[in-house]
Amino acid sequence: MSGPAVVIGYLLLIPTILGMLIGGLGLFASGAAAGSSGPAIESAARKRLTEAGVSAPVIERVLSGTYVSPWSLEGVSSEQQMVISDTQFSVYEGKRGAGAGSFIAGGLSIGIIVMSFIGGLLGWLLVMKKWVLQCNRCSAAVAAS
Repeated sequence: MSGPAVVIGYLLLIPTILGMLIGGLGLFASGAAAGSSGPAIESAARKRLTEAGVSAPVIERVLSGTYVSPWSLEGVSSEQQMVISDTQFSVYEGKRGAGAGSFIAGGLSIGIIVMSFIGGLLGWLLVMKKWVLQCNRCSAAVAAS
């Protein structure tokens, strides 16, 4: 290839390697963030329910994702019913938000990896040395492989 094409190839190839590394790190980080957000949400909910004086079996049902109707519980004050209802909502929405964020970040990371791979392939094709056989008489060129 000509000199300018090789320069363009290197200008494409070097940033795409960095893009693939950044995309891989982003993919790993989004998975790690999704896995670590669940226990934090559950511990905050457990603390809130314990401070409100809710019994341990009800706390476990709330944290497991089982719907607990506050009005179906015997001997629970209206204040505790409100705390149970609010905590169920916050646990559900917190896990849902963490999952959505992880999905979006992971998708963007995969997109960066794919675009970097395509750019790197194009850069590699411009940088790659090609051997040809050329006729001295008529200047016809044929691939050497």
